[in-house]
Amino acid sequence: MALSIGQIRNAATDADLLKLLQSELNLLFPPELRRDNVIFLSRLQAAPRGLRAMAATFELDVSLSLDDLAWHFINHHNFDSYEITINGLREIEAFEAAEIFEKAFFIVRSQWDELENYSLDKNSLLKWLEETGIQTRIDTLNDEMWKLLGQWPKIGLMHYWVSYARKYPERCVARD
Repeated sequence: MALSIGQIRNAATDADLLKLLQSELNLLFPPELRRDNVIFLSRLQAAPRGLRAMAATFELDVSLSLDDLAWHFINHHNFDSYEITINGLREIEAFEAAEIFEKAFFIVRSQWDELENYSLDKNSLLKWLEETGIQTRIDTLNDEMWKLLGQWPKIGLMHYWVSYARKYPERCVARD
């Protein structure tokens, strides 16, 4: 059964609402679909705008939990991923996070072509991030982002999903 406006409005707690949103996103964007960027991007276009934004910001949330902004761009190295993520952050009204993300992108963008041709060996990439100065420049942005998201240590960026869904439930459902 698809997520409804009533379910969003009746979610007693933020945790309950987050579970509903995650369940809906898992139905629309199962892990195997997210691994194929072409299919994922195509499927995003058909999703309601709120769920599209949430799905677009999911990988950034994972990156910030496991790595940092520099590694996010290494693991998601294409302009389409950047565009859908920045647009997703803006849609869910995570404006400060979007600003930090955009600054990090412009730091990595200066070496984008070189990164495309670089070995995917983790140790080589760590060395490359240091040699190019990317890591040093992004570390400050990482600190800003982690401080921002530290306000919601258990859910990070997904805090914005919950706030957005409560404010715009109609944007989070296919139809109701």
